[in-house]
Amino acid sequence: MNPSCDEVPPPPVTVAVTRTGGMAGLRREWRAEPPEDEASTWQSLIERCPWNERTAADAAPGADRYQWRIRARCADEPEQEAELSEDEVVGAWRELVDAVRDWVRSSTEKPSPPRGLE
Repeated sequence: MNPSCDEVPPPPVTVAVTRTGGMAGLRREWRAEPPEDEASTWQSLIERCPWNERTAADAAPGADRYQWRIRARCADEPEQEAELSEDEVVGAWRELVDAVRDWVRSSTEKPSPPRGLE
């Protein structure tokens, strides 16, 4: 029996980061779906984030400040979600956001064309 295209297993880890606001009010999104051999590293990053805690920066957002929405899912676990102000994206949150942005950059960079023989 051949598996259908609909039976492709979901990636072991998915992290989506959305940033809104700022001076221009632009919305940016990044999404990482690393391969299985990198899953444990990403799970560790996700587990270190305080998903159920809020910091002292819970105050209303200021003008021209970024707002962040972070969603993560590991394997068959339920998706976790946090909405954070710019001041709250520190520590483990900053590490996770930076990892997602770096992953997207590295996965979309095109290799340099080969140099001609001299």
